[in-house]
Amino acid sequence: MNGQFTRPWKDLTFKDNFIFCKVMKNEEICRKMLEILLKIKVEKIEYIESEKTIENYYESRGIRLDVYVKDSDRIFDIEIQTGNYDDLLLRARYYQGACDVATVRRRTKFRNLKETYIVFICEEDPFGMGLPVYTKKNRFTETDALIYDDKTHAVFYNSSAWSKVQDEELRDVLRFIYESKATSSFSKLLEENTLRAKSRPEMEDEYMYFMDIVEEEKEYAREAGLAEGRETGRAEGVKDTRIETAKNLIKMSVLTLSQIAQATGLPEQEIEKLK
Repeated sequence: MNGQFTRPWKDLTFKDNFIFCKVMKNEEICRKMLEILLKIKVEKIEYIESEKTIENYYESRGIRLDVYVKDSDRIFDIEIQTGNYDDLLLRARYYQGACDVATVRRRTKFRNLKETYIVFICEEDPFGMGLPVYTKKNRFTETDALIYDDKTHAVFYNSSAWSKVQDEELRDVLRFIYESKATSSFSKLLEENTLRAKSRPEMEDEYMYFMDIVEEEKEYAREAGLAEGRETGRAEGVKDTRIETAKNLIKMSVLTLSQIAQATGLPEQEIEKLK
């Protein structure tokens, strides 16, 4: 979600979070994408939501998932990542737990937990080993004779290494994400739907609306910071205003914590407490 609402509308491509989420709301595209990425069969998607916010507890850290999908007995979270690859493994762990808590009812038996896939599609190499795909595997240290199967999966894709992928469909998808070059029927479908999303005035209006909010809040934060430097007596008033602005942005459930922090000048830890 890096850089969301900061790039000009005309420069957006499929790998920009806003466009990615809009295109992936198409059930057929989402189903096919999952099959290509994970090499599994998805017969029918029962639920799909983009920008899904999960707030499990009042004081716990909430998350917003790019594309959240359910079929009959599995949950999928697909994240597009164009920068800031810090803590991806820990993010995957937290997203996994949040999905479990959000979908399990009070008396659900543990054996009925759904199989869950956390998928990060990265523009560049998230771990610096030059691999196109990094797949998490749980195992017992003492023996491989027992299978450690807790029905969780985490997969990280490095689109910049698309040329190293043997599977043609996956290679073409990663290449399209990295180069915006469609070379297969499915990547051409992604390209067509990207252009279709960008041709809709209401999409541009929605994007520009949030872009304006980010820019206004950043400008206000800068002005408030200057005023605070000139008139130290107004420090508390400026802080209160930033807090109110942060609260309003949190209620909108559109921006990430880091984006709200950037817009208001407040530390992320303080924004987490506000949530």
